[in-house]
Amino acid sequence: MIVRLRTSSLAGFVFLAVCAVMAPLVLGEGYQLHLLIMSAIFTILASSLSLIVGYAGLLSLGHAAFFGVGAYVSALMFLRLGIPMWGGMIGAMIAGAAVAFLIGVVILRVRGNRFVITTLVFTELMRLIAVNAVDVTRGQMGLPGIRAPVVAVPGFGVIDFTSKVAFYYVALFCAALCVLVVARIVHSPIGWGLAALRTNEQLGESVGVGAFRHALIVFVVGGCFAGLAGSLYAHYLSFVSPDLFLFTYTSTLLVMVFIGGKATIAGPVLGAILFTYVPEYLRIADRFRLMFIGAILLIVVLTLPGGLMTIWKRRKTALANE
Repeated sequence: MIVRLRTSSLAGFVFLAVCAVMAPLVLGEGYQLHLLIMSAIFTILASSLSLIVGYAGLLSLGHAAFFGVGAYVSALMFLRLGIPMWGGMIGAMIAGAAVAFLIGVVILRVRGNRFVITTLVFTELMRLIAVNAVDVTRGQMGLPGIRAPVVAVPGFGVIDFTSKVAFYYVALFCAALCVLVVARIVHSPIGWGLAALRTNEQLGESVGVGAFRHALIVFVVGGCFAGLAGSLYAHYLSFVSPDLFLFTYTSTLLVMVFIGGKATIAGPVLGAILFTYVPEYLRIADRFRLMFIGAILLIVVLTLPGGLMTIWKRRKTALANE
C-alpha cells in the first residue's frame, strides 16, 4: 500500500510538472499566462514565508519588506547602473538575505506579540523610507521603465524575456528552485531542529538545538527568496512603488500559507495559485468580490483548520489503512 501511495504521488508530481512546462504552448501570451507568472512569483513568496511561519513557528509580518527591498534593489541596479535582470536577481537575493540577517539578529530573541509587532513596524519603516527617500526611490511616483533582458544565444537566436512565454520559464524555474530548497531544508537536520523547537522550544534547547541559530537560518533564507520574488516582480511589471510594503501583501501571503496548509511543501504552492486566480475570476462580481473571498476563507478555516492539504493527508491516511 505504501508503494502504491508513493507511486501515485510521483505520478501526480510528474503530471503537474509536465503541465507547468507545457502551459505556454496551450495558453499563448494571453492573460492566463500572466496569472501563471504571478502565481509563480507568489509561490516563491508563500513557500519562503511558510518556512518561517509554518516550520519555525514565527508569525512574521515582515515578509513584504524583504519583497519590497528586493524589488527596489533590482530596479535601482537596472535603472542607475545598467545591470540587467540576472545581476539584479542576485543583488536582490543578497539584499533580502542581508536585511533579514540584520533584523533577525535584533528581533529573533523575542517571541510572541513583541515579535509580531516588531516585524510589522519594520515593514512600515521600510515603506516610509521608500516614500521619503525621493532622490533615490522617487517616492510615491515609483520607479518605471524596468525591463527584462533580451539575450542573444548562439545557435538559438535572440530570446526576448519581455515576452510572457520566456519570462514564465524564468519565474517557473525560480519557483521550483525555491520549493526544492525549502523541501531540502525541511528534511535536513535544520528542519528536524525546527520541528523540535516548534513543539517545545525549551525542551529542544535542552538537547542542544539552538532556537536562535535555527530561526536566523530560516529567516535569512526566507528573506533571500523574498528578495528574488521582488526582482522578478519588478522586471515583469516594469514598475515598483512603496505600495509593495503595504500590509495587503503580507495579509495575502499569510492567507496563501494558511489556506494551502502551513508546515507543508505543497500547501503554499496550492495557496499561491488559488489566491492568484480566485480574486481575478471574482472580478465579474466586483461589488460582492470581497464578500465571496471572505466566505471562502471562512469555510476553509472552519472545515479544514490545517488548510487544503488536509484533504490530501486524509486520503493518504485512508490509503495507508486499506
